[in-house]
Amino acid sequence: MSEVLQILNEVAATGAGALALIVERRGSAPRGVGAMLLLRRDGSCCGTVGGGSLEQQVVAELGQLQQDGHGVIRSFQLLPEQDGMPCGGRLTLLLVRLSSDVVPVFAAAVAGLEAGRGCNLLVGLTDNGQACWSIDLPPGDALHCYSIPLQPAPGLLICGAGHIAQALAPMAISAGFKVSVLDDRAELLGSDRFAAPVKTVAVTGFDGCLKCQQITPATSVLIVTYGHRHDRVVLEQALASAAGYIGMVGSKRKREELFNQLRATGVSDANLERVHCPVGLVIGAETPAEIAVSILAEMIAFRRSKG
Repeated sequence: MSEVLQILNEVAATGAGALALIVERRGSAPRGVGAMLLLRRDGSCCGTVGGGSLEQQVVAELGQLQQDGHGVIRSFQLLPEQDGMPCGGRLTLLLVRLSSDVVPVFAAAVAGLEAGRGCNLLVGLTDNGQACWSIDLPPGDALHCYSIPLQPAPGLLICGAGHIAQALAPMAISAGFKVSVLDDRAELLGSDRFAAPVKTVAVTGFDGCLKCQQITPATSVLIVTYGHRHDRVVLEQALASAAGYIGMVGSKRKREELFNQLRATGVSDANLERVHCPVGLVIGAETPAEIAVSILAEMIAFRRSKG
């Protein structure tokens, strides 16, 4: 679960604490619009708006807001001589104490995201410093209104439940992906290997295994089955889908052999160029955990380049 969804869920459940939300970014900065930090009543935090001295100042101001309740808009120039950070950019943050009034709005945002629907979280401050929240429609009585785009967690379908999948799945969850693992070996899909919230799907075979999966341009498909024939079967399905990222474990020789077979069936070179094989960034990875790191890094780089 992403940190933003975790915060949204917590606020939807409690309506408590104080929230810092990045509403504008100019130039270089560690986090972008939509990054959040929740200060709970017990003083613990969830999320980050960039760390360092910036975050120390933000947490201190949120602590004060817990007392007086007035929301503020704060700008931070990220320079060594000012906020102690050399990035050089500028961030604008909304700092506000939460109340039970926000629960329906945050609950609606969570419901939409978990159903795979994006939305815009709109927030503004009234002239007396009270925050107004809404989904997709401008909040009333707000003098300053900001729109924060929220997108559902990108999907990751891992076809094959071997060592790489077992290492990658929890990493991908931590990075904010919604992970499903598919295999026809049910004995590899137990909770001892794939703990919640990883979803496991026992298939009768890899033929048609992607047919019942929701695949959008935000979906990544990773092919790590236990045989070249299975790889080809899954790859044909992935190439016929809208998947934004397609990765397949294998050597350059395996790739060319498989690609030549698919070309003979009419698959175009343009379509084959969508496939990342050998998969992962080149970091000299050898162990399943190292390979998983390289794959996850490549998926994140691909997703960020499209954002």
